[in-house]
Amino acid sequence: MSGIALVALSCCVALLMAAAGGYLAKVAMPRPPVGVYAPADVAVLCVGVVVAPLLYGALPGAWVSALFGLVFCVAVQFTLAPLCSGRWAWCLALAATALTAGAAVADLSAGVRAGTDVVLAVAVVGVANLWAQSGMRSAHVAALAAALTCYDLVATTLTEVTGDFFAQVRGRPFAPLLALTGGAHPVAVGLGDLLLLVLFPLVAAKAYGRPAALLAGAVGVVVTSAISVLFAVGALTEGFPLLTALGPLIVAQHLVWSRRAGDERTTAEWRAGAAGPARRAGAAGAEPDAVLAAAVAATLPEGPNEVLPEGSWVVLCEGRVVGTGASPGLARRDARERGEDTGPLVARLV
Repeated sequence: MSGIALVALSCCVALLMAAAGGYLAKVAMPRPPVGVYAPADVAVLCVGVVVAPLLYGALPGAWVSALFGLVFCVAVQFTLAPLCSGRWAWCLALAATALTAGAAVADLSAGVRAGTDVVLAVAVVGVANLWAQSGMRSAHVAALAAALTCYDLVATTLTEVTGDFFAQVRGRPFAPLLALTGGAHPVAVGLGDLLLLVLFPLVAAKAYGRPAALLAGAVGVVVTSAISVLFAVGALTEGFPLLTALGPLIVAQHLVWSRRAGDERTTAEWRAGAAGPARRAGAAGAEPDAVLAAAVAATLPEGPNEVLPEGSWVVLCEGRVVGTGASPGLARRDARERGEDTGPLVARLV
C-alpha cells in the first residue's frame, strides 16, 4: 500500500472530525420528532448494522449502489439545508449524486471514487451531527461502540461477511467506504468506522466539554494512524476491523469522563453554555445568588407568590421560568405541558 495514501487517510479523518466539530458549533439542525434516545434505539441501530450486509449480499451490485446513492443524496440534502435554502440543498445533493453516477457510466474510476468520497464525507458530517444534536448521549455511543466492536471482530476476522460485502461494492459508485486508492486492497476506511470516529468527539463535546472532544478526536486519529503504520510496514496486509481497536477506547473514555463529571450535559444545557455536571453539583451547596433568586421568583409560571420546596428544579427559557418540578425530568414535563420548549435547568434554592 502507498505510504502517502495511508498518511493522507489519517489526514482526511482528522479534517472530517474538524469539519463535523465546526458544523456542530455553528449549525443547529432541526430536531426530528423522535423524542429522546433510549437503549432500545441503540439496539435497533446494532441490528440494522448486522442485518444490512446480509440483505445487501442477496441483491445485485447495481441495486446496492442505487440504495446507497439514495441514502447519501438525502443525507447530503439535510446536511446542507441549514447552510443554504432547502431548494439549493436539493440541487447540490442531486448534482453530486448525478455526477458520481455519470462517472460510473463513463467508466471513470477516479471520478467515481472522488464523487463517492465527497458525498460520503458530507453525509457523515450530517448524520453524526443529527445524532449528537438530537440527544444521543456518550453512554449510547459507548454501548454502540462496544456492540459493534464484537460484531466487527466476528464479521471481519472470523467470517467472510465483511469481506464479501466490500468485494461486492468495491469500485462501484456510492460504496460505503472512504477510499483514496482503488484495486483489490484500497487505502480506505469503512462507513461504520468513520461514523464512530466522527460521532464520539461531537457527543463528548456536548456531554463533557472541549477537553473530552479533543481527547476523543486525538485518540481516533492516533488509532487510524497506528493501523496505517502497520499496513505501511507490512505487518497487516488484509482488511483490519478498526473498531476492535477504537471501540474499547471509546468505552474507556466514556467511563473516565462519566466518573469525573457525573451526569452528562443535555443538548439544551450545552447550547446555553451551562457548566458541566460536576461543577453544577459542586455549586449546589453554595449560597444562592440573590439576583437569580429574585428573577426566578418573579417569573414563576403561576406567579411570583408561588413557593417551591428547597432544591426544586426549574426550566428557564429566554429569561423566564417555564416549568418546575422536584427533578429535572418532572420540570421538563411541566414545561412541555405548558407548551414551552425546554432550556437549561437550574436548582432553585430558597
